Formats: sequence, structure tokens, C-alpha cells
Amino acid sequence: MTSAATVKHTLTARNWVFVVALTAVIAALVGGGVGYVLAQRSQQTIVEKFFPNSASFARPADIQEVLAKVEPAVVSIETAGIVRGRGSGTVEGAGTGMILTSSGQVLTNDHVVAGANNVSVTLFGQTNLLPARVIGTDPAQDLALLQIENAHGLPTVQLADSNQARVGDDVLAIGNALALSGGLTVTKGIVSSKDRSLTATSDLTGRSESLSGLLQTDAAINSGNSGGPLVDTAGQVIGMNTAVAESTQGNAPAQNIGFAIAIDTIKPLLALLRSGGTGH
Repeated sequence: MTSAATVKHTLTARNWVFVVALTAVIAALVGGGVGYVLAQRSQQTIVEKFFPNSASFARPADIQEVLAKVEPAVVSIETAGIVRGRGSGTVEGAGTGMILTSSGQVLTNDHVVAGANNVSVTLFGQTNLLPARVIGTDPAQDLALLQIENAHGLPTVQLADSNQARVGDDVLAIGNALALSGGLTVTKGIVSSKDRSLTATSDLTGRSESLSGLLQTDAAINSGNSGGPLVDTAGQVIGMNTAVAESTQGNAPAQNIGFAIAIDTIKPLLALLRSGGTGH
């Protein structure tokens, strides 16, 4: 970051330190909250019990059918905030959100909007920015709920029972990857594991947050995907894409290891978010 009056960053806003299970890792938060990146210091072999894939895409047409159902309810999020002190200026970020109500309530990650003075969204298939405000946040669970101003009649996502998801099930990750122009990015993978845990500490505030019950997927998740849906073959949301692992040491770099907050973890907290959450 330079000392210029205005510093524009799409992919850098703040850093985090993560601990995954017993493996120490270092992570960098990318974007104005556009994703977590985990850097693994040591290698660990994890053996998972495999179940037959009970939910799979039989043909490409199935994927397109799911996308037609889900994408209209996914929004791109842009944020702007003021950073003061050394290298002060305006920092911009990007992320993704899911429309929960036809009146424009949008679910996303707290780290997407944390510290933002201005939040706007772009609806699927459109280019104009719509103003939005933060209704409530739960930083400890990395959740935030937004309200699109003057919205009505919007399509909504359908929430699944993520407890029914099984290792090996096919999934799609949808989001504003790298804040690329031209629309949302879609990637395909499987549920690689369940019940993962992460502990994160902000190097700016010193606040720690522990996320548990996470879904692991090999569907590509990049900066900007944070807050976007991880959906099953029925086009229902089983998780919210939140983090990606990246190994920087050793001979076996991490590949295709992403994490999503299970939707069954989020559903009981929606009422709290609608009432203002636990903090801003």
C-alpha cells in the first residue's frame, strides 16, 4: 500500500492467521473481505471414510439446469472503506452474496463487509450497482446480512439440509471470483470432507474466531468467492464459500482445498442477524 491519498485495492484488505486442527498455518485475507487464504507449514495425511456418491451430475445439461435455478439469486458485492494511519486511503473490496428474501436480504461473510463505509451489489445479468446496507453481523461466525435498498420481487436461493450432504457428493461453487468483469464464475467439484475446523485471528484487531462444522470441497474457490453459495445437484445451498487452503512449503503443495460454512450452522443464526447481530 502506498502513501497516496487514494489507494485502490481489489484483492488486499487485511491479514489473518489460521490454525487448522493441529497444523499451524498462516493466512492472508484477500479483498475487502473477498476470501481467506491458508498457508500450510507442515504436511498431514488425513484418511476419510468414503461413501458412494449419492448425488451426482449425470450430464452437462444438469449443471446448466442448476445454474438457471441458482445464479439469478446470487449477487456480486463491492465495498469501499477508509484506512487511516500509515498508507492511509480508500480500500476497495469485492465478494459474493446470496439473496434470501424477495425484498432483498442478502447473506454473505462478515469479512466481506467488515470495515466498509460503502456497500453495493450487482444483480445477476445486470451491470448497475445497487446500494445496500448492513443489517447485522456475527463476526465470530463470519456472517453478515445485508439489505438491498428499495428491492422487491427478487429471486431467492433455496437452503438445503447440509447434514444430509455426504463425502463424494457433487457440488457447484458460484461467485464473484477475482471480481472479474462479465459475470459470475462457476466451478464444479465434490464434498471432500465434513466437520472441518479453523481458528482465525485478525492481526488488525487481535480478535479471534473459531469456525467449525465446515464443509471441505475441491471445487475451485478464489478471492471474491467469499459469501457465495456451494450448491448440491438439486440447486440448493449446502454451504457458504469462505476459505481456501494454500501450501507454501514442502514438496506437496495444497491443491483444491476450499472450505464452506455449512448452511445448517447458519440457519439458526438468521434471526439474530435480522435483529442486528452481535456487532458491526
